[in-house]
Amino acid sequence: MQSWQTDLLNTYLSLSIKPTLRHVSSLRLIRCMISLVDSTLGRLASPGKVTISTVVDPNDHCELKWITPTELAPENSRVILYLPGGAYVMRTPQLHAALASRICLEANASALICYYRLAPEHPFPAGLDDAIAAYELLLTQGHNAEDILIAGDSAGGGLALALLLALRDSKRPTPGGAVLMSPLLDAGDEAPSRVKNAKTDSALPHPARRAVNPRTLYVGDHDHKHPYISPIYGTFEGLPPIYVLVSDAEMLLDDSLRLARKAHMYQTDVRVDVWQKVPHVWVSMPFLPESVDGIQRIGQFIKEKLPCHIDNEEREASLAAG
Repeated sequence: MQSWQTDLLNTYLSLSIKPTLRHVSSLRLIRCMISLVDSTLGRLASPGKVTISTVVDPNDHCELKWITPTELAPENSRVILYLPGGAYVMRTPQLHAALASRICLEANASALICYYRLAPEHPFPAGLDDAIAAYELLLTQGHNAEDILIAGDSAGGGLALALLLALRDSKRPTPGGAVLMSPLLDAGDEAPSRVKNAKTDSALPHPARRAVNPRTLYVGDHDHKHPYISPIYGTFEGLPPIYVLVSDAEMLLDDSLRLARKAHMYQTDVRVDVWQKVPHVWVSMPFLPESVDGIQRIGQFIKEKLPCHIDNEEREASLAAG
């Protein structure tokens, strides 16, 4: 049973975000309204005890932010490459900085947020190119691939899986794991949950009823079933462990369930947690009990799959033992 905080948030989203996406036909106006929501909810999502600094993009394509918990053990080498959502066309930097920060604090890791170029100004493959470049930047800085985890939410979750496919196909070093939150894995609208959950999804209207369909802006003239656009159509052999969080009430539910079924065919370790009646990317809202629980599970997964590190607790125990 969902919390009263989740009930309240679902009501807020259904009266604000969902009508905006359904009726506003100007992408510029949508971006302005989403920015206001980001500034409002972002104040409730304090990033906590972290430092946030700007990283210079060698290609001068996108904005990069480095997040480091203030009490991170210097020996710890876990790094999260975070790809934020926003339907490939908009950003909520305050909410995403706070979300990535909370994951870092729970997982005892640092993070690089890659604010990849947005459509329609920069359609596919610009976002994927930026994600690959950010990953290579981490490697050139001396981070080992097995110490890196790829994370993303919504469209960023789809981009995270596409990044894994692209890295594997190009025979680049494979990261240690991935975390996908309410991921958009299919740029098409054929999945049954797109219709079945159109009413229960408190944040997103059915794509056919959107005044602006951001997926078409991102896909452009490409086939939407290209695995780097809709990674659900890819093959999953050779991928690292993946942890997925999704709500049973959101239209993107089937994307995650299809991923679990296909990954099983390739004997790839994919775990999908389905939550009840929470909104799209609920983990970004720290005032929800379900968000706190979700962040804890993400942290446990990261520590489990990237185990060759010294956590603060382990470091203190080691020092106490002499």
